[in-house]
Amino acid sequence: MFFLKDFPNEEMVARFRSILPHADADGVQIFIRLLVLGSECLLQLDRVLGAHDLSHSRWIVLMLLRRREVWRALPSELAKEQGITRAAMSGLIRGLEGQGLVTRQPNEGDRRQTVVVLTEKGAALVERALPECLGLMERTLSPLHGTEKDELKRLIEKLFPLGGA
Repeated sequence: MFFLKDFPNEEMVARFRSILPHADADGVQIFIRLLVLGSECLLQLDRVLGAHDLSHSRWIVLMLLRRREVWRALPSELAKEQGITRAAMSGLIRGLEGQGLVTRQPNEGDRRQTVVVLTEKGAALVERALPECLGLMERTLSPLHGTEKDELKRLIEKLFPLGGA
């Protein structure tokens, strides 16, 4: 998380440019704002999810399972899709299992493996929390009009292409 309320003003930027004349001061300001924006979005999402006794990390696991045709996956698949270690995923699964939102079952294709399965309770929680999450997203972007949203999407995709390219 990156929090900053006192953004650099023109005087600070001028001092920065005098110390590092070849640095992209505008780029630094934009980058700082992106960090703050991401942190603020995550903070707001955690508030919504916290009302359901979830963190965003656990929420992602539930969503990764729910979006599948069959609500099950190997822990290693979930870890890869979320971009975290298997050990971190194991901790998330343990917590979700303790809440009754997922279970672990033997993999029918390979009994040496365990699959994570979204329970009915977990699916019901997703159905309750998802509209609140979508509402947060809509409220966050509501100051932008259609063409502004399109432009922001284009710029974000240019900076952070899907697939990590």
